Amino acid sequence: MSLRLLVSLWVILFVQGCSTTPEVEEITPIKAPDRQDLLDVAAVSSISDDYTAPKNELEALEKARNEEQSGNLEKALYGYIQALDFNAKNADTFYQIGRLHTMRGNLDIGVKAYKEALALNPELMMAHADLGVISMDSRQYREARFHLERAINLDQQRLAMVEMANKLSSFYVPNSESPARAYNAIAILEDVENHHQKAREYFLLILTTEPYSPVLMTNLGYSYYLTGELTMAENYLRQAIQEDANYSRAWTNLGLVYVRKGDYKKALATFEQTMSEADALNDLGYFLMLEGKYQQAVGLFERAIDMSPSYFEQAQKNLKRAKAEISSEFQHAGP
Repeated sequence: MSLRLLVSLWVILFVQGCSTTPEVEEITPIKAPDRQDLLDVAAVSSISDDYTAPKNELEALEKARNEEQSGNLEKALYGYIQALDFNAKNADTFYQIGRLHTMRGNLDIGVKAYKEALALNPELMMAHADLGVISMDSRQYREARFHLERAINLDQQRLAMVEMANKLSSFYVPNSESPARAYNAIAILEDVENHHQKAREYFLLILTTEPYSPVLMTNLGYSYYLTGELTMAENYLRQAIQEDANYSRAWTNLGLVYVRKGDYKKALATFEQTMSEADALNDLGYFLMLEGKYQQAVGLFERAIDMSPSYFEQAQKNLKRAKAEISSEFQHAGP
């Protein structure tokens, strides 16, 4: 698919027999895509003048796919929007536009494109999946649940038609065409809403497809942490670290497990795997303060302040808060 440009030109040559009449160039400007509202400045500015307008929808889509495979997301996006000039009712084209905008961080335009895709095809599974994940990230939990459950239901209907599909509990096991991010997101949502057993069912389901994912293992470990099942939490978090020793969330969550266990020395050492000692002292103090262990938190904040002047402001705030809590406790204990 070629890209249509505002500034590029078509050159048409006319040659009349053996005449010596010089060649004539007819300049025809290429029209910009109709859906200007789906463009962004970067996409337009990246388009050079070596692209000609596509002749039909198939050519436009092919060009867009080729540009994306080459890593040219702006040109791919422009190409998909051009394809709408030939067919403004293609739900998948709107989905691709939404997907690329989401990858580029243009969430407002991305959401708009996804919703137009669903208006054309309410059963477009991946559009539901992406909208659900975006809604989760913005903590719009009701909307997130609607789209995530719809995506998973559509996937389960698809899997039911797959020959030799396996089942785990009440679900068909996802495959490579399943929206793994939707299963992960709805599991997190179930944990947020304190439906922990349901969350783990989803996590274990998608782990059958991605058994070495440190993200999924970390999320499952944190689910067990939330209910105080610390041995299970530690096991999954250690598995996540074994798969990716640089995955900071797994180290942080493992540190929280040790805080909950009361093993503060091990917690501090765990936090230090991904942060400076001053950061680790401040964070450990903060978590101890949340658990009501104010005296121990005070000592850690003071050590963080002594160790790193750059931490003076934040650690001082935490120190002041911890001392205020201690003072309040003494007042409540008085006559």
